[in-house]
Amino acid sequence: MKLGLGIVLIAIIVSAGTIIGLSLLPLPSPNQLVGEADVQIVKGGTTVDLDFESLVDMTPTSGDSSSQNRFQNWRDAGTYVGVTLSSLVELVGGMDENDVVRVNAIDGWIQYYAYYNLYPNTSFTTIQGNLILAYSFNDTTPTTWGDGPRTVFIPTDGAFSNDDANQTTHPAWYFGSAGARWVKNVASIEVIEDVYIGGSFHVKVIEGTDEQDVYLVDLALMNNLEAFTAYQKSGGNWGGNGTYRGVLLSALVELVTTIHDNDIVNVTASDGWTQSFAHYNLYPNASVHALQGDLILAYVYNGTMVPAWADGPRLAFLAPDGSYSNSDANQTTNPTWFSSASARWVKNVATIEIIRDSFPP
Repeated sequence: MKLGLGIVLIAIIVSAGTIIGLSLLPLPSPNQLVGEADVQIVKGGTTVDLDFESLVDMTPTSGDSSSQNRFQNWRDAGTYVGVTLSSLVELVGGMDENDVVRVNAIDGWIQYYAYYNLYPNTSFTTIQGNLILAYSFNDTTPTTWGDGPRTVFIPTDGAFSNDDANQTTHPAWYFGSAGARWVKNVASIEVIEDVYIGGSFHVKVIEGTDEQDVYLVDLALMNNLEAFTAYQKSGGNWGGNGTYRGVLLSALVELVTTIHDNDIVNVTASDGWTQSFAHYNLYPNASVHALQGDLILAYVYNGTMVPAWADGPRLAFLAPDGSYSNSDANQTTNPTWFSSASARWVKNVATIEIIRDSFPP
């Protein structure tokens, strides 16, 4: 077991979380897997390194399995031997139902698994079987098996179909393929605490014909900001006082594209209310930031999360002084869009759409 400052810093980044593009741990090179199969198991400040011999010494789980790809073809049929992922995470303290396990491959491929994937109930056991880290395929090992070590589902019928994956995968993590849930050349397995949010509620980020669904669990896994703030109504009264937690609107846009000074971002509520935001609202300079602060999509208000929070997810300006006034809004909003500070806080956000080359309106 290895502990140290470097590992602690890695764990802080893990707890912040992200959806794409961030390598959280130093990944071994492919030649390290040949004959060694080093895999890191991480939770908080604790890391356990396992070589091939360490995996073999653990209680083995085996079975026949195969996976279906997005074209409905079957792949990788054979006999797998390995160790359950639940046994591996228990080496670093285990997980509970609010945690998520992130598996990182050497090539950067990532898959997330929920508690019920590692600890399946009776119905999940029938559909997906045990989730294992396989170190042997048809009597080969990582020395001669180019895909190992690999995460593998072993359902009772020996065939992990797209329908099986759809039934046992959070909708945020299912992309139409059972095979995508099998991570080959695994480098690390991380337990990320207190980020799991179930359910199918999501917000769409749109650019042209491209759409990406962002679920609450996605928001929890991204870098979160939290602060007290409030907005001023058109009559001068104040509302919305409280602590908001959420993700930068700019970070959500960046999931699909990069915007420029002459682009607009339209945010629309489920009831059709729409507000437009300029590049400087999402990427404020010092003077704009002093007035409006960071612009976030909040999904938690005073400790209450969507859907229990009826107004969320909601846009919120985290003004540095804790109060987003009509004067603040007037100075940071294009005149054609301004009516009041409160009008800028779109509640029950349904879509975030990038409109190119439309600023100024």
